Parts: sequence; C-alpha cells; structure tokens
Amino acid sequence: MAAGNYANAIEHFQRSVQHYPHFKTLELLGESILAVGNPLASMVPLAAAVGLGTRPFRALFLLSKAFSQLRDETNALKYRDNALAMAPDFKSARELRDQIIRRVDKVP
Repeated sequence: MAAGNYANAIEHFQRSVQHYPHFKTLELLGESILAVGNPLASMVPLAAAVGLGTRPFRALFLLSKAFSQLRDETNALKYRDNALAMAPDFKSARELRDQIIRRVDKVP
C-alpha cells in the first residue's frame, strides 16, 4: 500500500480479514479500495472498521471521503463531523469539509 500497489494491498487485506477482522485491517482495506476509485465498494469495510474501532476517527474520515466522491454531501459532512468530534485537530477532516462546502456552493 505504501508503495502505491493497491491491487496487492487489497488482496493482502482481504486475506487478513478472512483470518481475523481487525478494525485497522478493514480501515486499510477500505482506504485501498477508495484509492483505486471505488468509493461504493470501500464503504462496507470502512463501516465495519468504524463499528470495530474504539476511536475510529480515521475510518469515519475515509467514509466521509467515500460519500463525498459519490456526491452525497449530507452523509459526507455527517461522517466528517463525527470524525472531528473524536479528533478536533484532524486537519484532513477540516480540509474535506471546506472542499465539500465549496462544491455545494457552486451547485445552482
């Protein structure tokens, strides 16, 4: 994943989840799927990561990004707000909100 080989990362994380569904593995799986341009498919592992994590602010942020890519600004902002409630200094989440707001403001 760090090398940008998301196809191999996805396969690796899927195998890992079959052995033990850990929240971080699911988060990384969802992030990898999101990185290859499939926000809809990323939602299930990201939602599972949120459910299994104790402070899943990063998974919430990634879920927000997935909704944003699908142009569902209502849910994108909701999950982004949830991420910021857990981690108020999460810079990427604050920046995503600004991007969503700018995009919404351009819609007639």
